[in-house]
Amino acid sequence: MAARHAAQGRNNAKADARKDHARHAGHLAQDAPGEKNGRHPRSAHRGRTVAVAVAVAAVVAAGAVMASPQLRGQIFSPAGHAGSDVGASDASSRRDDSSSSGKKAGATKDGCSGASTSDASTSAKAKAAPQEDTTALDTGAGAKVTTFATSGGISVTAPAGFESTPTCRHLQDAVAAFTARGYHLGFAMVDLKTGRGASYNASQKFYPASSIKAVYVTAILESTHGGAASSSGAITKCLVDSDNDAFRTLLKTYGYNVYGSWLQSRAPEAAQEAYGYNYPHISATGMLNCWREVYRFGTSSEPGASLLTGCLARTNHSAWGALLRDRFTVWSKPGWYPTNEGLASTATADNGIVFSDCGDYAVAVLSDAPSDFDSLLPVLDALNAAHGKMCGGSSALRQTSATTVG
Repeated sequence: MAARHAAQGRNNAKADARKDHARHAGHLAQDAPGEKNGRHPRSAHRGRTVAVAVAVAAVVAAGAVMASPQLRGQIFSPAGHAGSDVGASDASSRRDDSSSSGKKAGATKDGCSGASTSDASTSAKAKAAPQEDTTALDTGAGAKVTTFATSGGISVTAPAGFESTPTCRHLQDAVAAFTARGYHLGFAMVDLKTGRGASYNASQKFYPASSIKAVYVTAILESTHGGAASSSGAITKCLVDSDNDAFRTLLKTYGYNVYGSWLQSRAPEAAQEAYGYNYPHISATGMLNCWREVYRFGTSSEPGASLLTGCLARTNHSAWGALLRDRFTVWSKPGWYPTNEGLASTATADNGIVFSDCGDYAVAVLSDAPSDFDSLLPVLDALNAAHGKMCGGSSALRQTSATTVG
């Protein structure tokens, strides 16, 4: 409540600006194309239809592949139950990223929960038998680490020799395939212990869509010393179901000042816009810095931390979750938007923390793809494999290739 009162003066001063933002950002004031009447975003509907008709698979270059039907289904199936009132709002309720689409589609599989994702896809994964990159590489604590840029513009900090591995080529191919579709991409990934990682176009700002909600919730929980946990219902719906009404409720309660102030030292490129706009444009570097703080706070015993991480560990529609939650704990918050309406532009994003077999890593992936997780999944897959290879874990691509689907 204190944060809300502190924000009142600035909020009043910026009221006209927010109204203009709302006019441009259609999901703040009306159903976006592809979201009306509870429909999936365009790519989600297409992915579901294709999954029923055929097994989706296409090998792209040396390792970037389209999402398997199993993974695609998991992204747009609800992961958990945020309470008895989830999905109970009337038909006019507006939810960014078609947040209720998984439930309305009649999905019965708990696609993002680590306890239930493995059964439906066991046989497909057994057929796929993902192969490890067996290139010899010293990944120990004393390994020589080098920083280099690939010919495609990816900056890498990894053990010497990583540049020559198939895993590195897979990452380059995945980025090339994504950008060849005419999309722009920015990502940053770092192992939180060793500092090894990779980045691409990491300073460009992107519209984050609902992926920014994790940033706001972390900000209000930290700034109120856990007091915002009193709004646990709204927080859960905001994060788990990406509910826009819940997000607006939090913004009205705790204000914008806490938003901009919290971002100032972590993503200054987004801070000024955050003083008056729900979805400030942000870079992959800035988003990664925010998730570093999510990790610090989430692994502490500070008030509110368990509420935050409990929600992030079961977010619906997460590509990272669909890809990895059958093996690892994954905290994530995705976001997507299918149209360009001025300030609210097209977006497909997924950011978070992966507690992998070889160390915890933070990752931010932002793009201007119009709700297209089909195309983004190979990039996420290649990033996870790259982390495994440079840190001594699994380097196998998780997706099913065309030669093994069916």
